Amino acid sequence: MPIEEPALTPRIPHAFRAVMNVLTFSQKPRKEFPSLVDKEWESILRFCELAHLTLPLAERTNGSFPQWVIDRLQRNISDNGARFERVKATYQETSIALDRAGVEYLVLKGFTQSTDYVSNPRLRVQYDLDFYCPQEMIERAQTVLQAIGYRPEMTLDYSRADHQPSLVRKGNWRFQGNDFDPDMPLSIELHFCLWNERTTRITVPEVDNFWGRRTIRSLEGLSFPALSRVDHLGHFALHILRNLLSGDWAVHHVYELASFLNDHANDDEFWQAWKLCHGPKLRALQLIAFAHAKAWFHCQVHDAVEVEMQALPSKLHHWLQCFTGSSLEGMFCPNKDRIWLHAALLESSHEQRKVVWNGLIPSKVRGIHHPATRLNNRRKLPDMHPIPRYVIYLVSRFSAHARVIPRTLLHGLRWWMLQRQFGLPRRVIY
Repeated sequence: MPIEEPALTPRIPHAFRAVMNVLTFSQKPRKEFPSLVDKEWESILRFCELAHLTLPLAERTNGSFPQWVIDRLQRNISDNGARFERVKATYQETSIALDRAGVEYLVLKGFTQSTDYVSNPRLRVQYDLDFYCPQEMIERAQTVLQAIGYRPEMTLDYSRADHQPSLVRKGNWRFQGNDFDPDMPLSIELHFCLWNERTTRITVPEVDNFWGRRTIRSLEGLSFPALSRVDHLGHFALHILRNLLSGDWAVHHVYELASFLNDHANDDEFWQAWKLCHGPKLRALQLIAFAHAKAWFHCQVHDAVEVEMQALPSKLHHWLQCFTGSSLEGMFCPNKDRIWLHAALLESSHEQRKVVWNGLIPSKVRGIHHPATRLNNRRKLPDMHPIPRYVIYLVSRFSAHARVIPRTLLHGLRWWMLQRQFGLPRRVIY
């Protein structure tokens, strides 16, 4: 039973639909951008900055873009190109310090996405350097980085993070409204795991094999230890899955994944290695991210991937059939359809009940300064005394959770009935 191709939901604003259409990998001719006033374009550009889609959009500019928009996107590309020089310099300084101290590590994400997932590292925004270190190396790495001026940022809640508190250098730089400012310093994140079983409740023991298959890569004068190409894809797909389960914005990651899948749709050798290195469970988890990439950006996928997508268990198949667009919709209209996906990935009924209950009625509301809160709210609370400001935040969070519960339960019922083939029409919520 094939996974149906969903259509964009009306809950997604028409301007964002236009952005998605420009970024599509479909063989069909792309539609021209709708006629928009300058205020609407400003809203699109700001959204793309928040969603990290500015540079992909800049690569796809066409004649329907106003000239001032094209000029602004070109400035963004230029600034980010200059910023990449800072990225390189920061990495070189950091890697020298770690190497001298005998710290073993891998570089994750960031410029390692080039050139498989993005054509040029200058066309990908990067705000931090991500290093994975084995547990026994974390403390030494932390000491080394503090010795060259980095200090942990302790004002945020990192209890559910995969890394130590972010390391930053104190300085005089201040944000002036340019998300691509070449002078913006980078923070450093030391990751202690490649998949967080504690927070996801999903065991993926195969990720322990990634370290033994690590390799040395080169890019624009940089030499760095990294995951193998197959494991890079596995880790990246798992990272997207984690974002989907946590309700974080993943659209820019999914776009990069779609680019990879589309460019490697005929790469028999790569996909043979993928099946050889990754077992059925690990592949199935990756397929969830692949299905989102295909649905959102209409990329091509290799035949082997298509076959495995169609062979997914019924509960996952039906969730993807119904809710592949929920994370897109969630950027504009909150929903909790992800909890049914999370439940479908768990084998223990006890764990499933805990995930559903905690998803519907969180036992702990994220703090106002939690990284996910700051990322997902995408807005600034009014300036006022901290106490009423925090009360307003708590009321808004509880109100938001309460509003989505009925719809979440209805969608969960629909998903349950589809699995049992009660004859409901398979309308895609997307």
